Amino acid sequence: MSGTKIHKSKTYELLKDAFTNDCFGAHMARLFADIAISEGVPVVAGEFTDLARSDEVHATSYFNILRDAGELSFGFRTGHTADNVKALLSREVIKADRCAALIKISNDEGLEEISGMMEEISLGQMTHIARLTHLIKTNVRW
Repeated sequence: MSGTKIHKSKTYELLKDAFTNDCFGAHMARLFADIAISEGVPVVAGEFTDLARSDEVHATSYFNILRDAGELSFGFRTGHTADNVKALLSREVIKADRCAALIKISNDEGLEEISGMMEEISLGQMTHIARLTHLIKTNVRW
């Protein structure tokens, strides 16, 4: 499939959507497995964990198709480590901006507990941005 140009196709859009949904689904299933364990229901936790693994395999397949087609995925190039660092940096900047907006809105709405939690998360985002920026600036051997 290498070299195939699918960027403007409906298939491309559906693959991006499938990738996003399976990433989300895998994470949600892992969170649910943790809840099931804490509630003493290990059989259900096992089912959730199996579902998460399956969704991760599916997401990897979708990602590989998009990457191998040589197209932009989610607005940035993926594949080579240098591209992947830049891709993650752009995602971290978007997430930091969302944190800042959430901090302001939750403060405006009097939801200080959420605002405080988001401030802590925002610090983590800033750390991620600094670390990824450092990798780019120091030209780590790719």
